[in-house]
Amino acid sequence: MPQEVGDERRMLAAGIDAAITVFGGFGIAMRLADDKTTGTYWTYVAICFFGVSFVHHVLGAVLFRATVGKFLLFTRVVRADDAGRPRFWRAVQRWLLGLTWLPMQPIWNWLGQDGEPYEDGCGLRYVRSKDLRR
Repeated sequence: MPQEVGDERRMLAAGIDAAITVFGGFGIAMRLADDKTTGTYWTYVAICFFGVSFVHHVLGAVLFRATVGKFLLFTRVVRADDAGRPRFWRAVQRWLLGLTWLPMQPIWNWLGQDGEPYEDGCGLRYVRSKDLRR
């Protein structure tokens, strides 16, 4: 089994991916809702944000084994049991877990508890791409 990447690489990749999702979502929403009301604009923002996030995180993982951030940091998403390509529904579950787990971290810290990390969440893990070539 390939070696799992460290927390620093995971966080940096997540930061790059978050920037792509936020800027991509807002950029598309601004183009689509150029002359719309404020409520319609924010509806477009929410739809575009989740749409970009889904395409980037789920389809990127299934088709390329990586998002842009993971690709830039030589990291790939694999199944935890056999290092194979992620399957669609597992990638969807992992995406939904990320949408709920990450925003809860400030609340866990405020309560004085450590948010349980979600490595190997949904049977997927992040590994170094060079370890997959062996």
